[in-house]
Amino acid sequence: MSSSSETLRALYGTWRLARGDTQGLGFFNFSIEGFWRSFMAAAIVFPAFAMLRWNDIFDAPDDFPAMRYMLVEVIAYVIKWVAFPLIMFHVIPMLGRAERYIAFITVYNWASVLQMGLYLAALMLGVLFPSLGAGGFVFIAVIATLVYGVYIAKLTLSVPIPTASTIVLADFLLSLVITSIGIRLAVGQLF
Repeated sequence: MSSSSETLRALYGTWRLARGDTQGLGFFNFSIEGFWRSFMAAAIVFPAFAMLRWNDIFDAPDDFPAMRYMLVEVIAYVIKWVAFPLIMFHVIPMLGRAERYIAFITVYNWASVLQMGLYLAALMLGVLFPSLGAGGFVFIAVIATLVYGVYIAKLTLSVPIPTASTIVLADFLLSLVITSIGIRLAVGQLF
């Protein structure tokens, strides 16, 4: 199977899972090669990520270190994509689910494409309906992506909802910490 057809199948699988259809799991490649190819999702999501980060500095003061900020954000982006799978590589065996690690990370990675799409849609709704406030749409999108992540963890790891929720919350908090450190490094105020 070509990379492009595998990508399309995986994205279709994420869509089916988002609709609550567990048959969506049948569209993923759970081989070791499929696991590594699932990190292509990072490349698919990256343009939207870069656009959002660039938008963050659009109204920044003239002396704001924009290029340094962007460089640090790109490095933080890569760290986020590597850190969570590495942590889960050690955590999932402690849960007695080592054989499900590849399936979990594969689906979780591909799901990030759909999650970014939802986040962008929420931002667009905020622009189209400014009186309703962009923050409300984004908040709903963040909650929806967290719930979706819990569903994926529960389904692929076959763990109870509290365990799946803890895993997704750990990813969310890890992302916040990495982002926070990255921003502080970018503006030269780590300590």
